[in-house]
Amino acid sequence: MSEQSTGKASKAAQDADAVDEVTRNTKTQTTAASYTTTDHDVIRAWAEARGGRPASAGDTAEGDDAGLLRLEFPDAPDGGADLEEVDWEPFFRTFEDRKLAFVYQEKTSDGSESRFSRFVDRSNAS
Repeated sequence: MSEQSTGKASKAAQDADAVDEVTRNTKTQTTAASYTTTDHDVIRAWAEARGGRPASAGDTAEGDDAGLLRLEFPDAPDGGADLEEVDWEPFFRTFEDRKLAFVYQEKTSDGSESRFSRFVDRSNAS
């Protein structure tokens, strides 16, 4: 039985060939499972599959620091107001400097593609 059919691996993890770099947070079999990773390829695959780009909030970027990390989606309801697009390299440098983890969801409970994600402190990640 494949990882995807058992619900252990996310599509982003499979796309990035990094199934072992992702932890499934939701223990029950549900469409709306959430996952946690620190793997840059998984984060990038998940974001780009949804048209997302790395960004920082407002004027928070300074020097080598990308600022308050966000993912920007072109058709977001607020149009990405107050977000500044940044390159993946400084985005991930800041991600590592701050020892963050990425929590995300592939599908919503109704099976639609989800854009739910958040950045959390690695020490608090499941």
